[in-house]
Amino acid sequence: MNAEPIVRISNLHKWFGMLHVLRDISLSVQPREVVCVIGRSGSGKSTILRCINFLEEPSEGEIEIHGLKIPAGGRGREQSRLIHEARLRTGMVFQEFNLFPHMTVLENVIEGPITVKGMSRAKAIEIGEEKLDNVGMLFKKDEYPIRLSGGQKQRVAIARALTMEPEVMLFDEPTSALDPELIGEVLGVMKKLAKEGTTMLVVTHEMGFAREVADRVLVMADGEMIEDEKPDQLFNTPRDPRTKALIDRYRTGGQ
Repeated sequence: MNAEPIVRISNLHKWFGMLHVLRDISLSVQPREVVCVIGRSGSGKSTILRCINFLEEPSEGEIEIHGLKIPAGGRGREQSRLIHEARLRTGMVFQEFNLFPHMTVLENVIEGPITVKGMSRAKAIEIGEEKLDNVGMLFKKDEYPIRLSGGQKQRVAIARALTMEPEVMLFDEPTSALDPELIGEVLGVMKKLAKEGTTMLVVTHEMGFAREVADRVLVMADGEMIEDEKPDQLFNTPRDPRTKALIDRYRTGGQ
């Protein structure tokens, strides 16, 4: 791919006190590319996503979102402006759904475009209903979150992120809080987005999804990126023994 990356991370480090949780991470995500990040719990996977949109402040390095460069450690008004702009360019879907319980599905979805982007309510509703339809949740637009299943809540959360019209979607283990029978409906929506060309960076423990949908799979261990390969290469002939152990656990049902 010759296009400029949508996401470029350069020499990223993150400390929590004395704990060095990200160690010199560099990666890029191209337009329309789906990149999955796998690894054991505590390996630093989710921290990468949270650094991209500055929910966590990187300790060292640089985050770039489609040409917008944000160095770690900046302060002041200009840094705040850059972070705000970066967040407008990224859509984040969390493990927990974080829907407002006092708002209907549609109200949840249009809140961001209206309050953050200054979009007219009519335009936000138009886009919001389109995105709800895209994830199969338009029929629930007037319901409140309490009346939705976990899978339905997560699909609304995906629609909410899409309504902001981001350049890249960040998924932080979006199925980990779901009952097993509900995981498939969320993965189905994500597969559909991938086929439509949505740029996605996905932290997941769903190895089958990573193998089927990803263009590349990154493996994290102890705060380091130990592999970056196409799925078939990674799952069939992993180079690092830690990757092999991770895949073997998945194949024996231990994942």
